[in-house]
Amino acid sequence: MFDLNCDLGEGIGNDNKILPWITSCNIACGGHFGNRNTITKTISLAKKYNVRVGAHPSYYDHNNFGRISAYTNKKEFQNSIRTQLDLFQEVANELNARWNHIKAHGALYNEMAKDLNLAMEYLEVIKEYRNVSIVYLPSGSGKIIDLFKSNNYSVWKEGFADRRYENDYSLLDRSLKGSVFSNFPEIKNQILEFFKGEVTTITGDKILLEIDTVCLHGDTLNADHYVKKLHAMIIKKSGNGK
Repeated sequence: MFDLNCDLGEGIGNDNKILPWITSCNIACGGHFGNRNTITKTISLAKKYNVRVGAHPSYYDHNNFGRISAYTNKKEFQNSIRTQLDLFQEVANELNARWNHIKAHGALYNEMAKDLNLAMEYLEVIKEYRNVSIVYLPSGSGKIIDLFKSNNYSVWKEGFADRRYENDYSLLDRSLKGSVFSNFPEIKNQILEFFKGEVTTITGDKILLEIDTVCLHGDTLNADHYVKKLHAMIIKKSGNGK
């Protein structure tokens, strides 16, 4: 576990404070937020700090920031994902930036972990972008991890530094109290558990959790301060050189 990622280009205003401390970023590409200008700005900043860039597609839903289900039908869903990835690819090519990975956002990310049919519809579109072979998927989502691996993708299993887990490996709904950690000691304890290959759930149970990359959300309160401490725990400790 030597990768620290953050969802960026989402209008929070702290990207320039976070990028020096992470190793990869997931850039909103128009589904829940973003346009050509924001993608260009974020990729340019990521290049400045030598941070890997990935596309962060979502259900097309700006009003709810992609955090509620917005599936209509297969054709509209796939066209929306394709439009987002086309835009991201165009900007990356213009900036001569290497496209490292793809990570779905919000409700789409969470629903795919439980809905294999949705994951397959998503995969059909992803396969059109042959220069990308890495996907970030939630750790514990065995069926979709197996699906992508069987289609020759390298899967980076993701854990969340700032979110509370349910017993089924899903994240506690954001609307519920305690779903997002409000102080660094909570985040630190969760990272230390990740190092052990486990996590404590909302019920107090421990479940096994294998992590390749850790995410800190850019809109978490004080994220720009927490990320420096996470860098020391995850990146500097590993001798990764950043």
